[in-house]
Amino acid sequence: MSFADAVQRTPELTGCLKVGLQALGSNRRKIRVDATRNLTGSVDIDACLIRCYPNAPRWDYVFGYKDRVYYVEVHQGRTGEMQKVIAKLDWLRQWRERSAHSLEYLKHQSTYHWISTGRIDSAFAKNNRYRRILRQKSIFGPDPILNADAVL
Repeated sequence: MSFADAVQRTPELTGCLKVGLQALGSNRRKIRVDATRNLTGSVDIDACLIRCYPNAPRWDYVFGYKDRVYYVEVHQGRTGEMQKVIAKLDWLRQWRERSAHSLEYLKHQSTYHWISTGRIDSAFAKNNRYRRILRQKSIFGPDPILNADAVL
């Protein structure tokens, strides 16, 4: 099943699939891809689900590129924000299991990325305890940009 098919089979995301990275608005400049023709669409999860889950810690975006699914949270790169980003991922996973079965089916093709809105705290130096906690949760970042072709 493709990313676009999975989104279209998710009733709560009806009408939310956008071409390329359009759903990311101005945040699309934080995403780099080598072949834009291989983008399979994007969704602003936060905006699409705010009416259904107004008080939930909603994740920001998801997009398809080649045969992968990239979940992106654009948030301040401060250590004090780490638990908020983790809570957003926990909510995303629960929502996907409960309401987005087609996207859940693609979870093994999915990666999760924290992209900073600005300066990143120096405490996030590579291989420190903050990064280890994030990696245990399968979160890449925080990083200034996401180079989708560099993700393994």
